[in-house]
Amino acid sequence: MKVLFGKSPFQLQWRDAPVPKPQSGQVLVRVEAGGICGTDLHFLRNNEDWTPLGHEVVGIIEQIGEGVDDSLIGKSVIIENHAACGVCKQCKNGSSLYCENLTTYMTNQAGFSDYLVIRQDMVHVYDKKRIDFIHACLAEPLTVALDVTLRAELELNDEVVVFGPGPIGLMVVRLAKLQGARRVFLVGSKRSTPRGAYRLELGKQMGADLILCYEENDVVGEILNAIPKGADRVIVTAPPKTITDAIQVSRFGGIVAFNGIEYGEGSQITFDANEFHFKKLQLRASHAIPNHYFPIAIDLLNRHDLPLEALLSHVFPFNEAEKAFQIASSQQEKVLKVVLKS
Repeated sequence: MKVLFGKSPFQLQWRDAPVPKPQSGQVLVRVEAGGICGTDLHFLRNNEDWTPLGHEVVGIIEQIGEGVDDSLIGKSVIIENHAACGVCKQCKNGSSLYCENLTTYMTNQAGFSDYLVIRQDMVHVYDKKRIDFIHACLAEPLTVALDVTLRAELELNDEVVVFGPGPIGLMVVRLAKLQGARRVFLVGSKRSTPRGAYRLELGKQMGADLILCYEENDVVGEILNAIPKGADRVIVTAPPKTITDAIQVSRFGGIVAFNGIEYGEGSQITFDANEFHFKKLQLRASHAIPNHYFPIAIDLLNRHDLPLEALLSHVFPFNEAEKAFQIASSQQEKVLKVVLKS
């Protein structure tokens, strides 16, 4: 079978590997498709060693290991990339979100491959009559959007600010509206590139009431002009430097939920600790590993509560992986989520 690896500077390599055999409690999944994530692009920009690529994966169960119900054979499934161990102190205390011994296939298998072998409890069956397999690739990033949105504890009629119009941020905008937000403000960095303009425009489709970008607007000033007391909830799906502005636009007693990774020097930020203290703010980290929200994500996809076609901008076959990754990283393309299919 073929397996896709990548490393910097933007090198891709398909490797031959034997088809793995499912062991006890495992299933063999024939991969049908997978989405390209920002983490994959990070590996291509920064990892010096060859790294397996792909973790937003869907497929069909073809074989099962000992102890697995044979009714699963032939089922269409969405694959969970990390799962709790169930036996560590945190798991036994009912806090599996903080599992100390996560299980993942990502260290030695690639989602972009012909086959994956995975623990049976890490696959989620879905109905292809209700969700196209290409659309099903949105389930994993949707679970990430759910995690950060739920961390923010939105309440009915909240004023919400979302920083970052990427796939996660745009999904958060839609989720906030579904949860009854009064208004949602979407903030991006620029509109001068095809990529930036396209993503901000999609914000309207997701339900954003006001769209701002740093290139054109006094973001903090305009938000506080629209909401003088500040936003009830702020959700950051952008680089860490935006946390400083998120704190400024938060109301007294507000919550800032953050899911944004910076792999360079930008991970270090400064903010006014006195403002944070006297406003009695909460800053909550979201890292959807392990992720408990696949059932909710699948239900949302089943009900078409998100404009799925708008979220998927490009689909390529596996043999055009290089072109797919180039487009996914380009500022000159109207691109959001790119999917590779086998």
